Amino acid sequence: MEIKPIFLSLKQNKFMAILMIIQIAFTMGVLSSSVLVATETLQEWGKPSGIPHEDIVRITPEFFDENIDVGQALVRDIERVKNMPNVINVAPSNAVPFTAENMINVYLSNEEDAQEYKTVVFQSDENIFDVLQLSLIEGKQFTASDIIKGAEGTTPENASQVMISQDMATALFADKSPLGQTIWLAKNADPVQVVGIYSNFMTGERLNGRGKSYQSIIRPQVKWSQSRQPNYLIRVEPGKGTAMMEDIINVFYQERGRYINSSELLKRTQKRMYDGRGSRALTMLVISVVLLIITGLGMTGLTAFQVTQKRKQIGTRRALGAKKRDVMRYFLTENSIITFIGLLIGILVTLSITFELSEQASQNFMNVSVLLLTGLVMWVVNILAVWFPAKRAANIEPAIVTRSA
Repeated sequence: MEIKPIFLSLKQNKFMAILMIIQIAFTMGVLSSSVLVATETLQEWGKPSGIPHEDIVRITPEFFDENIDVGQALVRDIERVKNMPNVINVAPSNAVPFTAENMINVYLSNEEDAQEYKTVVFQSDENIFDVLQLSLIEGKQFTASDIIKGAEGTTPENASQVMISQDMATALFADKSPLGQTIWLAKNADPVQVVGIYSNFMTGERLNGRGKSYQSIIRPQVKWSQSRQPNYLIRVEPGKGTAMMEDIINVFYQERGRYINSSELLKRTQKRMYDGRGSRALTMLVISVVLLIITGLGMTGLTAFQVTQKRKQIGTRRALGAKKRDVMRYFLTENSIITFIGLLIGILVTLSITFELSEQASQNFMNVSVLLLTGLVMWVVNILAVWFPAKRAANIEPAIVTRSA
């Protein structure tokens, strides 16, 4: 079949062709962008947490009595919890795995245009490594003498040493050894020195959603105030967490003047993070499917309209000897040409949208395989959408058109 008649027909009906191309390009842009973001989002789903999250209890108390000495309460809390049967260890921490949302930028220099690296800083004592079961990869691990403790208003000193995760070390220093290197946890802040590297563990949704799940820093300090008190991470014997939850909460209520703001196993915290991630990805995919259906129905309607407009032309071709398969091939080829042009424009739209999203999220969402697969799916859907109107066109009898003429 010659392509020239198809292009001549498109030129004569260019408004309809342009309308189809715009519809396809718009759908391709939005559809592929949604699928790319959803795919990248769900890729983080199955990553290991790096910690025994099924056996770690998270307690977040909050004082309403302003006369309570938070520091003394912290000492008593830790002593009481450690004396409980089946408790292995406990550590106070400003952040909790899977919910660590206090994301900051870390720098390799204090220059104004220094590159930013996303991370989360966990401020805790030496017990955090045992509670989270982190392995020392290189360097040294903090001891009790390294920890700076005190109220925020009266303890201006901050720890000058930090440890970083394996992924954080790779992001900052690539193949070089991080030990002894200097980093900045904020612009114009005092520099800190890297003294050790520990095994990866998952931080929270904000980094997880950027493909940086394991980028973290541990700083050896525990600070508190009336309005900001540490969380408690408590590792218990395997399988004992659920049964011990009520007893642990009762121990914390021995300290008067406060309530428990949050109490759960980190297993539940992880599930909640993934539930939110799954909901967002599912929403994107549902929107994508709806757009695909709308586009398919639109192509069906426009092709059906063209069939009605070209009844006499189709009848003439049938009278001159064109077979049914020739008529169907004409419409399918015409649709494929329109779809191909629309997809090319749609890919450009996708690249623009994805680049903007990647810039905002500091994460590369582009995946060529997913992009090409999305385009192929759109082409198949459009072929199926045109198939039935084309088949109806192929069934037009020459005699009927002749009589109507």
